[in-house]
Amino acid sequence: MLTFFRDLRLSLRSFRRAPAFPLAATATLALGIGATTAIFTTLNAVLLKPLPYPNPEDLYSIRTTLTDGRVTTGLVAGSEIFRLNDPALSIERASAMQAGDLTLLHEDGTPQQVKVHFVTEGFFELFGLPMTRGGFTADQFAPLAPPQAAPGVQPPPPPPPAIVISDRLWRDLYRSDEQVIGKTVRFAEFPGVIVGVAPRGFDTPHRADFWAANRVPKDDVNHGNEGFMRMKRGADIERVKSEMSNVIAGLGRDFPESARNRVYVTKPLVDSIVGDLGPILIIVMAATGVLLLLACVNVTNLLLARGAARAREMAVRVSLGAGGARIVSQLLTESLLLAAVGSILGVIVAYAGVRGLLALGASQLPRLDAVSFDGSVLLFALVTLVVSGLLVGVVPALRLARTDVRTLLNESSRSTSAGRSTGRWLSVMTVAEVALAVLLIAGAGWLVRGFANLRSTNLGFVTDHRIIFDVTFQGERYPNPAAVHVARNNLIDAVRALQGVKEAGTATAFPLRGTLEGSLILQFQGEALDPSRPMGTRQRLASPGFFAAMGTRLLQGRDFGREDVPNSTPTAIVNHTFVNRYMQGKNPIGAQFAAGYPQPNPANMLTIVGVADDIRQKSVEAEPEPAFYRSLTQIPARRMTMVVATSLEDPTPLLAAIRQEVRKADPQIAVDFELVDDFVASTISRQQLGMTLMVIFGVVALLLAAVGIYGVVAYGVSQRRDELATRLALGATPGSVFWLVMKHGGILAVIGIVAGLFTAYLSGRIVSSQIYAIRASDPLMLTSAIVVVAGIAVLATLVPAWRASRLSPARTLHPE
Repeated sequence: MLTFFRDLRLSLRSFRRAPAFPLAATATLALGIGATTAIFTTLNAVLLKPLPYPNPEDLYSIRTTLTDGRVTTGLVAGSEIFRLNDPALSIERASAMQAGDLTLLHEDGTPQQVKVHFVTEGFFELFGLPMTRGGFTADQFAPLAPPQAAPGVQPPPPPPPAIVISDRLWRDLYRSDEQVIGKTVRFAEFPGVIVGVAPRGFDTPHRADFWAANRVPKDDVNHGNEGFMRMKRGADIERVKSEMSNVIAGLGRDFPESARNRVYVTKPLVDSIVGDLGPILIIVMAATGVLLLLACVNVTNLLLARGAARAREMAVRVSLGAGGARIVSQLLTESLLLAAVGSILGVIVAYAGVRGLLALGASQLPRLDAVSFDGSVLLFALVTLVVSGLLVGVVPALRLARTDVRTLLNESSRSTSAGRSTGRWLSVMTVAEVALAVLLIAGAGWLVRGFANLRSTNLGFVTDHRIIFDVTFQGERYPNPAAVHVARNNLIDAVRALQGVKEAGTATAFPLRGTLEGSLILQFQGEALDPSRPMGTRQRLASPGFFAAMGTRLLQGRDFGREDVPNSTPTAIVNHTFVNRYMQGKNPIGAQFAAGYPQPNPANMLTIVGVADDIRQKSVEAEPEPAFYRSLTQIPARRMTMVVATSLEDPTPLLAAIRQEVRKADPQIAVDFELVDDFVASTISRQQLGMTLMVIFGVVALLLAAVGIYGVVAYGVSQRRDELATRLALGATPGSVFWLVMKHGGILAVIGIVAGLFTAYLSGRIVSSQIYAIRASDPLMLTSAIVVVAGIAVLATLVPAWRASRLSPARTLHPE
């Protein structure tokens, strides 16, 4: 330790004598370490930090899929969850959840849209946290018997559902009321009774405030639930999957129409929560690792050049008895000191970077609302410090320690051959810098291209100048579907009459919102149903004017009209994919089909009156599925989304007018407006975050590569000053000297670009499986990376080449 502190003191004294070098080195390391630590902090919060539940590694999400090609929601039915609670299985508990949009009525009558999550028995017990207060009981989940009443007598209403509220809501809205159990929650749809307060820190699903007991029958086959399970402690997931296969096989025998050819799909709960944000962060983390390596190579170059200038000092130390290990120790101490200062500054940069990411909207992404610099982050920063110090210090230290005294003494002169050895090391490092820069630029290009592909994807509807808001027709003023029908039409007419409104319509499932859709089996009139090859389709509900308000083209036929009423011929509008997959070569207009689940009823035929363009319903990436639309004038629905197409650039005045019309129609309807442009952008915010980070890293990589190339070429010119001055004295033109130096920089750049392209292609084959619609061999991206890096290499070489061409032979050679 005494030797270490002596070396540390010598390093500080050396840095004070020449402060430019440590400032440049620590700034470069701070940039690389800061970026790496910032991304690791987010990666730690999203993927590495365990969920706030006991033994979170035993928690899994459950979904289902079909192996015969039928369309399915991918969710689970109640029967598929209840069967997993068999004590003989390696599953401790399984439960399900289904979200519903309701309208909360505050004490002053103000309506507020909220999500209520209807859960099955054992939901909170599955996660293993103690309730803050109360909780569900088994009888609150028991299915209710059909109401019995004498003829002509209104049957009694069902008991209000049991509600558990979040700990956050209990504290904020109910002011930690000790007597909250038993109080009524007023929803416009129905009243609820508070029976418990959820555990503090419970956050499944994210930011949920209400959970209601769902009375699901044991033979339920409707696939509308998110499933969750906890394995028994020490159980193996492969064994659990095998047991689940046996369970679904039994369900297939008992419920062949719904469970046949169906399989469970399990995923660790944290992966299910994070979704595609995890792969994006892993890609960006790899990019920051490359950036850190680039920063280390840059500092290594600085140390190599500085080592050449300190050759006489090293020679004196060796001549006085210092061994190679002693010199390596001193030089590594210097590099570790640089890395330590760079790490401290890097943590500050990382903290500022994380705060910036959260301010830019990353806090809305899963598990990023509370990013902390915990022990894992600090340990990572410490490991990065040590690794960076070794990376930047080993090569220069070994370079000097392995050279004998005579060579070290000669290296201090201009004619030394050992200087050329240092130059070769610098050239190797510069080639590595260029290769890493190409890799980062190509990576940034891939993410930019992937994001651009997402933004340019034809969604099937127009996003600009569109407003959406949800409408719910609930309560005593809507006693039957006819009342809902009249209220909906009146509201649409009132909104259409407002100045600046071009069109308005409603639908029960607005695209990209993740709203549960019906998955039905299709049968055309005159065709037999083939159970081995069922035709699946989605069912969606829309009002007249919906397609016009969305800007969705009608390719054939007509839109729904007011004449499509319950007693008229049942009509349907199918999408383009529906026609392509099931009706090739046939005229769809006038064709009839039945759709149902678990099988269609041929007595309920629908007549196709129109063909609409495909709408991407699930996500921007997911291809459209076969779907048909029913008119809301024929099928009643109480909750829907209204879309308004406007001609106004600033819709703010229109929002107030629409809100006023809604209040006139029903003061209990909560109205929260959203611009469709902003909503669609929010669905691809994860990809945008990855693209933004990669672009920043690409720019930084270019700057570091430019500095590295400039430094190496400038060092080479300084070592060859006598040679270049002699060439000029013997008649060489400044132009020839200029191109001689440019050739040196160009050779390094070409070798680095070739190596970088090879590495980029191999990396791209991995990245392309995670990024929407890109190819590893994308010629545009690879060519762009070549052009950008080559341009930077040329610019970095121009200055030392120009200086070399302006050398004065007399002044340069005079000391000789």
